[in-house]
Amino acid sequence: MHLFSSLSELIFPSRCLGCSALGLEICSTCRKQWHPHIYKTWSHQSPSFPIYSSIQYSPIAGKVLLAAKENNLRIADDLILSALSHSLDICLSNVGQGVLIPIPSRISVARLRGRQFICDLSEQLSLQSGAPTALNLAHTRTIRDQSTLDIHSRQENLKGALKSLRFLSGRAILVDDLITTGATLNEAARALRQAGIEVAAAVTACVAQPLR
Repeated sequence: MHLFSSLSELIFPSRCLGCSALGLEICSTCRKQWHPHIYKTWSHQSPSFPIYSSIQYSPIAGKVLLAAKENNLRIADDLILSALSHSLDICLSNVGQGVLIPIPSRISVARLRGRQFICDLSEQLSLQSGAPTALNLAHTRTIRDQSTLDIHSRQENLKGALKSLRFLSGRAILVDDLITTGATLNEAARALRQAGIEVAAAVTACVAQPLR
């Protein structure tokens, strides 16, 4: 097994996810931009809830997220899971226990990727933290890709786009990879509250400067 691993490294040497330098899957320079802190923001929905994030979004963070979502790279998954775990630890210490409810990808996107990315990571978070995961959100209609939309367009794009699949006892903690405008988390909270589920908080791996 060790011989196979060494041969694999010779044929397919490791490259940094951030800068593509040979040698490490994430180099020490890029690691400085993926160093967990805690960034606490608040949802715009009433009643508002806290959102805990670990990593300030940067070009390096963008490449890590892309490597996980589009290329299914294990090391990228591990980095995001570590950031989510850091966010969740602080969240649980501040707001108490809750049921983890991941934000689902659009069905077409999940089909292309071969998995529900955040749902998979949330279930791994459950194994680490002991907080249960419930796959309780689903899309009610087709939505546009959010990446090219401004804050107002994102809100309109997501309005009424999610539904809760069933009632859950206990408070919800939303899970996502990135918060930019908060439109997705706000829509998820609306759907859950409409089903009688309290939303206590949200956790994300990364937080970006909000769009205007």
